Formats: sequence, C-alpha cells, structure tokens
Amino acid sequence: MPLTTQPTLTSRSFYAAFVSEFLEADDDQIIGKLSRHHVALHEAAEGEQIRAWERELKILRTAFQVVGEKCATWSILLEVSLHRLGKRLDAVVLSPGVVSVVEFKVGASRYDSAAWLQTESYAHALRDFHQASQTRVIVPILCAEKGPDRPIRVRTFEGIADLIETNARTLAVGLDAAAQLGHGSNEVQNWREFDESPYRPTPTIIDAARAIYAGHQIAEIGRGDASDEALQRTASALKAAVRDAESRREKTVCFVTGAPGAGKTLLGLDLALTRTHGAAPAVLLSGNRPLVHVLTEALATDSAARTQMSKEKARQQADAAIQNLLGYLKQYTTGEVPPEHVIVFDEAQRAWDAQVGEKLLGRPQSEPEIFLDILNRLPWACLVCLVGPGQEINRGEGGLALWGAALAKAVARGQPWRVLAAPQALRGGPAVAGPGLLPTEGIASFPVHEEPRFHLTNSLRAFRNERQVQWVAKLLEGNLQGARNVAAEMAVPPALLSRDLSETKAWLRQYRRGGRSTGLLASSGAVRLVADGVPPAPRSNELDAIGHWFLKPFTDYRSAGALETPLSEFGCQGLEVDYVGLCWGGDLLWGETGWMARRMRAPRWQKVADAEHQRFRVNSYRVLLTRARAGTVIYVPQGADEDPTRNPSDLDSVADALMRAGCQPLTGIPTPLRVEE
Repeated sequence: MPLTTQPTLTSRSFYAAFVSEFLEADDDQIIGKLSRHHVALHEAAEGEQIRAWERELKILRTAFQVVGEKCATWSILLEVSLHRLGKRLDAVVLSPGVVSVVEFKVGASRYDSAAWLQTESYAHALRDFHQASQTRVIVPILCAEKGPDRPIRVRTFEGIADLIETNARTLAVGLDAAAQLGHGSNEVQNWREFDESPYRPTPTIIDAARAIYAGHQIAEIGRGDASDEALQRTASALKAAVRDAESRREKTVCFVTGAPGAGKTLLGLDLALTRTHGAAPAVLLSGNRPLVHVLTEALATDSAARTQMSKEKARQQADAAIQNLLGYLKQYTTGEVPPEHVIVFDEAQRAWDAQVGEKLLGRPQSEPEIFLDILNRLPWACLVCLVGPGQEINRGEGGLALWGAALAKAVARGQPWRVLAAPQALRGGPAVAGPGLLPTEGIASFPVHEEPRFHLTNSLRAFRNERQVQWVAKLLEGNLQGARNVAAEMAVPPALLSRDLSETKAWLRQYRRGGRSTGLLASSGAVRLVADGVPPAPRSNELDAIGHWFLKPFTDYRSAGALETPLSEFGCQGLEVDYVGLCWGGDLLWGETGWMARRMRAPRWQKVADAEHQRFRVNSYRVLLTRARAGTVIYVPQGADEDPTRNPSDLDSVADALMRAGCQPLTGIPTPLRVEE
C-alpha cells in the first residue's frame, strides 16, 4: 500500500501504515509527517520531541523485526489523538482482534506510577468511547526504554488486559504476548478503520469544567454524536439569547430543562467560564455548596498547575465564576448593583418560597422574587435557569410555579422581563416533576417565547446505560414491572445487587484501573447502616471532606476510591463517579403499596406520613441512583434478628423489589479476571 494513503491533517493519527510498510519507510519521511501534523496543531516540534520520535521509531522497528513475519499484516498508528483536548497516544499496534496501546518513556529507567496510570487510562478510554476498539481486546503497554525486565502476565478484565511493562529490549515480547489474545482471529487489522472510527468521550462535570476553564469549547469536549449536537445547539441558542439581551438592553430569563446528567450544568459552566458576551462578566450560582466547592477547588488546582500562578490567586478567579447562591443573595439584597449581567441559576426548580426567604434573609419574598429585584437594577441582564426533575430534597423548594408567580408580579410592577423557555418548563409535567411556569389555565401574564432547543432529552452521564434515568424513574414510582421492561432493553443491567459489603467493595476495586473513580453512597436518612460497617457521611457543610472525596486519588484514605466513607445525597448532588456502591438503608422500604419512607426517632423507626417528606426521601434515592457514569452495585444489608431497627424481612423486601425491577445479583457472577493460557 503506497504512502499516499497516509492520514490527512484532519485524521486522528499523525502517521499510519501496515507494519510491512513501516519497516520499509525512511525514518526521516515518517518524522516529517509527524512534524507536519504537529505544526498544524501546535508550534514547530522542538528538538527534544524529534529526538524522542527518532528513538521510538528505532525501538518499534527492532521489536517488529524480532516478532517476525507474522506481524507484517499488522497495522501501526503513531501520535493518535483520542481526546479532542490535545492528548495523544504514542503508538497503537493493531493485530487480529487486539489493540495494543504503547506509551513510550524514552530514557526512563523505571516504571513510573503516573505513566502507568496514563497508559491504563488511554486503554480504558478506547474501551469506553472508541467504537472500533469495543469489540477487540485492548492491551496497555508501558515501554520505559531502560527499565528492568519484568515478567509478562497476559490477563484480561472486561476486554482490557493488565498493563504490560517492557523496555526497549522486551517490547517485542510484550507485543507478541498481546497478539496472542486474538485467539486466532482472522480479522484484517486495517489502520484506516481504526483511524476513522467514531470516538465519543463523555467527560465528568469536573473534567468538563477544567477543559472549559482552560479555553476549550463544548464541541471539543463532547461526544460528537446526536446528543452532543443537541447540547451544542442549546449552547448556541443560550449565547444568542445573551447577545440579544445585551444588544437590545433587555432583561431576559431563560428556562432550560433536562434529565439528570443531560448536560445542564455543563451549559451553565460554558456561559460562566467563557467570555463570549461582550465585556460583561458572568457567574454560575448554585445553592449546592459541595458542588461549588468541588468545582472551584478543581479549577483552581488545574489553573495553578497550567499557568504557574499561585493557588490562592487561582482560587480567587475560580470563586468569581462559580459562587454560592445564598452568599450572592445576602450581598446584593441591600441594594448594591451586581457586576455580572449574565447569571446562571443551577437547579432553579429548587428555589425556596417566601417562608424560607423570611428565615434566611429577613425578607418575606421567594427566592425568584428577590432575584428578579436584584437583576432589575441592571440596564440589561440575562438570567439562565437550569431546571431538572425530582431533585428536591429540602423543605421550601417550590418548583417552577414560584418563578411563574414572581415573573407575573414583576411584570405587573412594570419590570419588562422577557421569557424564553423550553415547552416542558411552561406546561410542567414529568420533565420538571410538577407544575410549570404558567398557571393551570395556561395563560401567561408576561411575554413568553417557546424555545424547543432549551430542552435536553438524553442523559450524557450514564454513557453505558443511556436509559438509566428512565429505569430509576420507574423504580421510584413503584412501577417494578415498568422498570423491569426498561431494564430488559438495556445492554447491561441497570444495577447489580449484593447483600455483602465486602463483596460490594471488592467489585468496586476491580474497576479502579485506569483512573476510573469509584465510591460509596448512602442516604442521609440511612442512619443504621453504621451497624453494617458503613460510617456516617460527611455533612454538607464539611466541604473539605467532600472535596477530598472527589479530588484525591484512591491511595488517599480520604478519597472516594478508598471506599472508607460514603457521601449522602447532599454531598454528591450534581456530581458523579464512574462506579457507585449504593448502600441502601432502612429509611426507604418496599411495602404492600409501594415505597415507604421512614425517619429515625431513636430508638425506633417512624413512618413518614407527610407527603412532602415522603417525596424528599424518594428523591434522595433518585439522586443516589443517578450518580454513576458506568455502573452501580446496590448493597442491601442482611439485617439482624436481634435489632428491631435492622429487621431482616424489611431489607429482604427491598432486595426482592430491586430484583423484580431488573437488577441482577452480584453473587454468582463469574469473576471477569482470568489468566490466558
């Protein structure tokens, strides 16, 4: 195959060929191609980079020559861009049925833990998001040029092999061992198929915030599929609304709706962290203090590392873009004019009523009323309200009806607010878990423009189970058969079920490879889980503990991955981890008529009779059940006959209901870790 078939400047890889061609090609010719692609994306390649490429080519040539004639039909790709944020794989070797990801550390004499994690994370990114890789075994290979010889174990877990450590001399052995995992596959490994295959990454909200703060656009960090295109359309529509408000000197409020994990907060971050609307600053406000703390801490740490500024200054800048909602209101209720013209209100359906306003601020007004009063002091403003369903977990959260009433009052007083809203926000219903902006008769007393682009239909969080949110909704409605029907249409079970905490933790530890995040969650009302070895979760005001839980590596006992401490719905709402172990407590049981909420009145449980508090308890589990990006295992304790607060039959009923809803048992599943002969 002639070199004219090489990748273009728009290809994912900088160089690709069959191994037979690679062995015949001139090094200078290959490095020239690598450099041209590098210059198209960056400045000219420096001497250190060119020398690294030269050494990598020599190591690869030697390895292929040692492997022999059988590798002639393999393919090789160099400098493969997976993440659209500039990160690239040094080399990918395609043998029948196998994708080997080779990360070089030229001149290195040891196998660094950071390099190990980097290589594993590339392999997992291929498995999760690269279409052509998902039907092949993926083998991460770390090649430290001068490292010691290591024994090579060829084991796989969920289609990904254990990382192979090689040096320049033993790379051939590693590639040959990896190829054996193809089990005689006759597949032709054409580099072009791999290079052109869709790659659809789904970043966490923390990673997305870091990327946007570093100057990337939503289009650069999204999945590149229909869901991503819809998100980009919504982002464009919101920015157009901001531009119109500024150019017309108007006051506009936008209502964006969507399921948990659909990307609403990502849209808010895009507005708050990018400066595309004139010189006016923007801010994202959230009443979720843990979310604000985790995001600002992550942004400050990343920004300080990228720019070499002090951590304190980086934190001040992050704090200006993402702020606590109550702090903002307290500052500006005195009559001061805020500097920001663009305000994003996260989880706006959780706005509190006048009774809470009196308690918190000494003003008998609802939160929407106070907000509109503050922003009315500005010559123009664009308020973006992000609205989700079924996330209300506190008293006084009044839903969209409060916003409708506040807008009606404001317009009646002569405040010219213009409303752009998703249809679901106007009329209410399941998408917003209650009434909408308009009164029951459906007649608006304020200017309204219906904007279909302001509704997000697909969940981006659960990238392996896009119907996870639907399953959770059916489950918590008490419609077990409906949930089972949804589960039957899923590629993998909506959740696994375990009655053993040690087994649950062991399952989570299996999935920590490649930098994947794991963690335990438990309802704030599940106070008797302590008797089963699950300690209390940090309170929502223990921000440092929650920040450590999300941001520290699993080797730190304070982290989520250490699996020592759970988070409650108040600590994890709005955030996510890859794999969740949800510890189900005695505060939500399955009864004859459906789910039954309870609260602890020591020394016994008391049934919750108040409908609002029942809804809060169910919503707590809705939050917990929608935090996982890739998988959930639900741990239901066995209980104890001698302890009336841990009645075994109560907990058995929960486990039975979950199984009837489509969960699969963890016990009895063969261990996916196997040794290949």
